[in-house]
Amino acid sequence: MTKTCLTIASIIILAAVATAQTPKPAITVTRGSGGSVRTPLDYNISVNKESSLSREWITIHDPSSPLALIDNVGVTTRYVRDQYRGEYRYSTKLTVEPSEPLAAFEIRFLLFDIWGNHLQTLSMTRVMDLAAKSDISSEWNAFTENEVSEYYASIAFVARVRTQGGRVFNADTMRVLEEARKFSRKFSPENLEPKPAKSP
Repeated sequence: MTKTCLTIASIIILAAVATAQTPKPAITVTRGSGGSVRTPLDYNISVNKESSLSREWITIHDPSSPLALIDNVGVTTRYVRDQYRGEYRYSTKLTVEPSEPLAAFEIRFLLFDIWGNHLQTLSMTRVMDLAAKSDISSEWNAFTENEVSEYYASIAFVARVRTQGGRVFNADTMRVLEEARKFSRKFSPENLEPKPAKSP
């Protein structure tokens, strides 16, 4: 083997070692208040009116994701009345920032009740071009007052991302499960998947 070949081989080996030793960016988790568990209705009436509890928002931040959730985000509840009836809704408003141009993404919210039981998994999917920091929002129907009354905490994470270059990112579900099981030991991988629900 010539000296040139040895040099090239050494460079390749050193590059491979350096790559192998580069640690994967650490996933971080933020926690904070999601506001009061009260949901205002009409005429100075609220669900959980006599409670001083605040909801808990938990956000999983994965640096390897092409889409970042800015700050701590979560789900609130509200009551919407029209001329004939009223309905409860889950609602979220958040800021996201892509690290490269995106074609689609999905953000999920795992909801838990005051007793630590998993209520449901909400999915926000957008098929859209996204190249810069943006504010987005979404709503889902909450079907009963009891459900709204007992909702206490949410865990938010980026589930999937498709870049404009065609790369697909999927969340580290083991890290999400770890956080979810701090609320409910019975939480299973199947609970990560949203069930079909009507959107307002």
